[in-house]
Parts: sequence; structure tokens; C-alpha cells
Amino acid sequence: MSIFSLLFGNRSKQPKVSFETSEMELLVEGWSDSELRQIIGDFQQMYSDQLPKNFSTEIHAHSGWVLRVTFPAGIEPRLFCYLINYAQYPNGFDLKSRTILNAGRAKVSSDFLPSDQSVIGERIVLYVPTNDKDFDIVFAQVKGQSYKYPFSSDRWQRAEDARIPEGLSKLQSSW
Repeated sequence: MSIFSLLFGNRSKQPKVSFETSEMELLVEGWSDSELRQIIGDFQQMYSDQLPKNFSTEIHAHSGWVLRVTFPAGIEPRLFCYLINYAQYPNGFDLKSRTILNAGRAKVSSDFLPSDQSVIGERIVLYVPTNDKDFDIVFAQVKGQSYKYPFSSDRWQRAEDARIPEGLSKLQSSW
């Protein structure tokens, strides 16, 4: 959330959209198993007041250097987006000497945008966009349409430019 939103409130005329997803999983390339466990542990501490008491993850070696994270007890979709972003930009890790690529996948199970219910039941891919300068946003693609989720507004918006990171299609082929 931006400092402006904290100080002056979210004065947008659009209501926040409560979206639901299921079958969420995260694929990560560029972190070791132990690093990813630490990153998720740090995330869990930061959001301990918002995560359910039974929050847990399972990390599996996938293909090559890709790690697959699942959530046996589930995770709130908004926090899932935050985790995707945090796995890209964790505190206390050297981000200059490596390339990190991660993406979430889920099934849309309720209104994603009030004006577009055609994506209910569809698979959605969530990712940190190329050339990200905001560091608090996640993009998504579903049915060929791109969306962005700026954390400052907590609402999905259509995105004209998908800003798909290089290597995302290779990562997606791991699913």
C-alpha cells in the first residue's frame, strides 16, 4: 500500500473487487530450496496477522531448477499475489547477481472483474511484469487478456501491455 493511500485513504470511485481463486501454486526459478524456504518464512512472519493459523506450504523440486510451491490449507488470493511479488523482491537477498523468475497459477472461481465474468473457471497465470519499477504490482493473463493488480488500489485493472517476462513461457511449460 502506498503512503498516499495510508494518509489519505483510497479515494477511488471504483469499489474494491473481492476475487476468489482456487488450486493455487507457485513456480520459482533462481532460488535454492533453502533460500525459498527462508523467503516464504519471512513472508509468513510479515503477514502472520493475516494468514490463517494453519498456513503451510509444500515445496517440491520440479523440472531442472524450478521449485513448485503448493498451499495445502490454501492462501487468500490477495496474499498469494503479495507472495508472488515478494518471491521476486525478498528482503535481505542479493538480487543483482542472479535472475529470478516466478509465476503463480490458479483457477478463477468468482468475479475477477465486475464487467467480465467469462473468466470464471479459467486458469490464470500471475507474474511480476518485465521492467517493473513499482515493486508492488502483479500482472495476470487469462483467456488472452492481460490484467494488472497494483497493491496500492487492491483492484484488478485491464492492462494494455502484458509485459510478460522473458522465460515465462518456458516456466509455464513446467505446469
